[in-house]
Amino acid sequence: MATKKPAGTAVAVKKTTAGNIVDIRALLAKEVTDMASRVGAPGGDSIKVTQDKKFEFPDGTKSAGPIKLVIVDFVSANSFYEGAYDPNNISPPACFSIGSNPTQMVPSENSPVKQASACGACPMNQFGSAGNGKACKNSRVLAVLPPGATADTPLWILKVSPTALKAFDAYVTSVVRSFQLPPVSVVTEVSFDESLTYASLRFGNPEPNEDLEVCFARKEEAMTRLKTEPDVSQFESAPPKKATAPARRR
Repeated sequence: MATKKPAGTAVAVKKTTAGNIVDIRALLAKEVTDMASRVGAPGGDSIKVTQDKKFEFPDGTKSAGPIKLVIVDFVSANSFYEGAYDPNNISPPACFSIGSNPTQMVPSENSPVKQASACGACPMNQFGSAGNGKACKNSRVLAVLPPGATADTPLWILKVSPTALKAFDAYVTSVVRSFQLPPVSVVTEVSFDESLTYASLRFGNPEPNEDLEVCFARKEEAMTRLKTEPDVSQFESAPPKKATAPARRR
């Protein structure tokens, strides 16, 4: 028996003067795609990682973990910020990049102050540009779902910090090698490295994802969210540092 479409979900179709029929659904789909470039990334859908090694979910609940998630998809992100980090006054990045291949990243044309033409050659993306690390923050950004998710379960965003990049990349490689499938095909256990004093994520114990069909159907939605650029409309360039006057001779 055919399933009836719920009332109110039908999409109008109109005729042009030439007699051709235009499906408004195609126009709406294009507008949805364009919408991502017109607004900043939403901030209320992220799983935050606190410094006391807890996961804080979008509803405010916290867990020390481990937690189990399905990684629907992920991207690489580079972000360079001017000035010192201030948790009470977080400013937009001066330069940023989002892409699928970390070796081929280029700054977004919407970056307020592009640092280079390509991330690989950028002086801010070299080790030693900020102490023993990089001035540009390299990360992976994951779109995730809880096990047992449905088509209506909200996607969550989880950021992998620079200290956890090697661990995450190694985990993805092992999943691909062991299952011959991408990470969406398994349920992943996410925890903290207990040997460290700071919060650094670790990934492991993959199990077959019994809801693979549901999760795989959300990949396009996940990638649209992941590639939504940060809102840089409030960016203000940091004032230049004042030069220190030479001491007077007596």
